[in-house]
Amino acid sequence: MIRATLLYLFTGLFILVLAPPAIAWTLLTRRDSVLYTLARACIRTGGWICGIRVRVEGKEKIPPERTCVFLSNHQGNIDGPLLLYALPHNWAALVKKEMMRLPVLSLVLERAGFVPIERLNPKQAHAGIDEGARRLAAGKPFVAFPEGTRSRDGRLGPFKKGVFLMAIKAGAPVVPVTILGSSAILPPGRYSVSPGEVRVLLHNPIETGHLGLEDRDALIAETRRAIASAL
Repeated sequence: MIRATLLYLFTGLFILVLAPPAIAWTLLTRRDSVLYTLARACIRTGGWICGIRVRVEGKEKIPPERTCVFLSNHQGNIDGPLLLYALPHNWAALVKKEMMRLPVLSLVLERAGFVPIERLNPKQAHAGIDEGARRLAAGKPFVAFPEGTRSRDGRLGPFKKGVFLMAIKAGAPVVPVTILGSSAILPPGRYSVSPGEVRVLLHNPIETGHLGLEDRDALIAETRRAIASAL
């Protein structure tokens, strides 16, 4: 509980103090790199506070000079920050629309190119997917957890189709990612942080340039097999 309190206090203060000038800088320069630099500094420091070690395997499998969609299993609350630390890309994500109502954080997400999704409204959800595909095609990498929520038992849940449609529309490679050990570090539904090691495994990319929207189920199955192969 002490580690969790220290982590949340540090993260909250970090965002409140440094996010406003960082947002102002992005407005002036129209460059979002400072947001990612600060976010990674926050994550590294938070990991040091809590005794969290990260081992990344397979970075050489990321296609060079290609804009990819990184799709990962989802075990714990730390998974999003973990991938921001582990992946050498300034990526965006599809996020629940409610997150764009949070003060300060919503401005950071907006400037970083994150796309809000209204999951209960199919028409608006499709509009968000189309916007994500446009940004992806324009060169913005994306990360997503196709299960849509954290696994409570470590098993891989059903995959939602939206992000796969986005990848196909943009013709962007899908890079499957397996996260191991994050549920023991910061488990869902519990106010606690435990020290330990998390492994991030990157698998071979799956090309989508030759696929049509009718191939989404086959793409889902291939991505799922890759992620599950290391679980």
